[in-house]
Amino acid sequence: MNVKRYVNLGFVIGSLLAWAVFSPFCAWILELIHPVWDQPLIGVEFRVSNLLGLVFALGLATWAWTNDEIYTQAIEIGNELSKVTWPNWEDTKKATIVVVITTLIIAAILGSFDFVWAKVTKQIYDIGVG
Repeated sequence: MNVKRYVNLGFVIGSLLAWAVFSPFCAWILELIHPVWDQPLIGVEFRVSNLLGLVFALGLATWAWTNDEIYTQAIEIGNELSKVTWPNWEDTKKATIVVVITTLIIAAILGSFDFVWAKVTKQIYDIGVG
């Protein structure tokens, strides 16, 4: 397994996520400063704020990718994740069934507590009113 390939892919996905975060932020800033500046560039959907968000995201991704400490830590994390034993499909189905059944049992218990406490509280309030 080539860990560096996955780490580089992670940086690309991270930069796309950063673009998705920075673009609305840039649109908000441009709206505060001068709304006319956020003009459409390519069609109606790609505006100046999208371009600014893209530039910020690419700058952040380039900085993180060229930073030796961050890149080394990302490689180490990738190496550790390659050692993890992931569950197979059968184990995942069994664990999901256990979680669903446990959740239903706990929901029934909490629902019965709620029912009992509602009845007790109603009795106490009825005594106080009468």
